[in-house]
Amino acid sequence: MYGIIERYNLRLSDKEYKDIKNMSALTERSINDLIREAIREYVEKKERETKG
Repeated sequence: MYGIIERYNLRLSDKEYKDIKNMSALTERSINDLIREAIREYVEKKERETKG
């Protein structure tokens, strides 16, 4: 689906980590899944803004 997966070292503040860890537990999704989804949504939003 996405081909090669690149590794990226991401640093989160204590609050950001706590928030995403809680969301991960609530949604039963991994932190990586949540971060990848957020990035995809952000990129799609920016692409729509620049095209439209």
